[in-house]
Amino acid sequence: MLNHPRHRAMHVTEGTFFNAWFISSIVITVFLIFILAWYLINSNEMIESFQEKELAVQKMSGQLQRYTDNLEMSAKMAAATGDLRWESEYDDYRARLDEVLHHISVLMDTEEAQEQISQIKAHRLEIDAIEDEALALVARGQKREAADLLAGWVYTGNQLEVVVATENLASIMNSHINEQIAIERQLTRNLLWILSACLFVLVISWWVTIKIWRSSMKKKQEKDREINYLSYHDALTGLFNRAFLEEEIRRVDNSAYLPVSIIMLDFNNLKLVNDTYGHNTGDQVLQKGAALLRQNCRDDDVLARWGGDEFVILLPRTDEKSTRSISNRIISECRRTYHSSVPVSMALGWSIKTTPGRDIFKHLKEAEDSMYDHKLNEGRSARSAALKGLLEALERKSFETEAHYHCVEQISSFIGEEMELPESEIDRLRLLARVHDIGMIDVPDTVLSKSESLTASEWEMVKKHPETGYRIARSSKELAYIAEGILNHHESWDGSGYPEGLKGSKISLLARIIAVADAFEVMSSGRPYKKAMTREEVICEFRECSGRQFDPDVVETLIKVLEDKNIFNSSDPLKT
Repeated sequence: MLNHPRHRAMHVTEGTFFNAWFISSIVITVFLIFILAWYLINSNEMIESFQEKELAVQKMSGQLQRYTDNLEMSAKMAAATGDLRWESEYDDYRARLDEVLHHISVLMDTEEAQEQISQIKAHRLEIDAIEDEALALVARGQKREAADLLAGWVYTGNQLEVVVATENLASIMNSHINEQIAIERQLTRNLLWILSACLFVLVISWWVTIKIWRSSMKKKQEKDREINYLSYHDALTGLFNRAFLEEEIRRVDNSAYLPVSIIMLDFNNLKLVNDTYGHNTGDQVLQKGAALLRQNCRDDDVLARWGGDEFVILLPRTDEKSTRSISNRIISECRRTYHSSVPVSMALGWSIKTTPGRDIFKHLKEAEDSMYDHKLNEGRSARSAALKGLLEALERKSFETEAHYHCVEQISSFIGEEMELPESEIDRLRLLARVHDIGMIDVPDTVLSKSESLTASEWEMVKKHPETGYRIARSSKELAYIAEGILNHHESWDGSGYPEGLKGSKISLLARIIAVADAFEVMSSGRPYKKAMTREEVICEFRECSGRQFDPDVVETLIKVLEDKNIFNSSDPLKT
């Protein structure tokens, strides 16, 4: 059933999984967005700091050049004017120049930058020495000598080297900072791509999750509807079930729905059909009968399957005349309805509640009692109709003809009379002769009509027909008293027969007689694969098989019957 605890557990597990995944995906998405925002903010701050660093480097590069020029100018002005006050300015610019070089050295820790700084410092040492010497000359009043010293190629060359080193340093610093900015921006772009891909995957996973969740919810709703449907409907016939009908009976049990009629129906011979054709055919008969009932009910009527083969029709606001009309119509339709060769036969009864005081379930019991009365009265004719349909179906699918069964019946009767059996036993013989192969109804047509030799598995199917026939006979009151004969009619006197391998007198007498009569009909009439035998050939064959396949007393009785009745002297073998 769909409402099995295992199915409920599966629904809970699926729901828990999707809820957990959906919540986890949201948490992951929020986390990724947080990381992205955090990194973008920090990346922007980093780029801004690099840009500020670039500006600072440019500023310090300018200061470095300017202070270098100012030192040169201070030294030359002191030499030109002989005024030593320029020396104080010179000392101030030197201190600033050293401070700028220190800041640059701290800010730019790359090997290339440090190399340029070292060159600047080395040239500055030489320049500082020349400028100090020039100032000393000025202090001694030797202005021309100081001016010549500052105009010399050593001083000028070092100044040029400082300018070149300063420009190289500025270029290195700018290049390094721009490279760091580019790397940072590339990292930001890469992270954006990665996070965008992650977000895309998450969005796709959300979409898939939502689709799966919606599909799961749709399936759950469909299963819930199916569970709800099955809780009030019969799975086989599609009609309402007993639980729903009982609710409806209580609902209409008030004066607004009076008179309320209840019809109860029961399928006849369903056990016989199940034992003969199998439960699948029995189910199909039930389905066909349910369709017949549905066609003959009104829109306001409630039709339900009450039990295995019992159905109930609840008819609110329905008087006796209408109830009788509906019942007669159903019975009339049943008489014309067959499933294959199986009649769809039902017994029915009804009861009508006309006053509000009486318990409606007592009317249901009255309808059931009435139905069983009808079943008892009509049961024999219904069983006869079912048995007739069964025999007609057997004749259609079997290679044996009506003449075969008639001959077996006549010969077995002659043997029974010769053996002085009671008339009741001879009547049983006649019936057994007609239905001893009834179990063949369960053997596939392809096996029965096969012209070549049967395979081992096909032969096993055929050998089961006595047991099948026995089961069918036990299901019918008309056949139950010959069931043993049907089961034994392929046993052999020496125990080599089937299905039980019985031996001698343990085989029922009627089955021993039928075995001889059946074999006689085949020998004397012939078959497409075997010509008919003469009287002498038949007698010779029986005497050869006497004591092995056949009961010796029955064989001798048959031979006496053949001699006394002079059966082989007429065109009709059974006319004397």
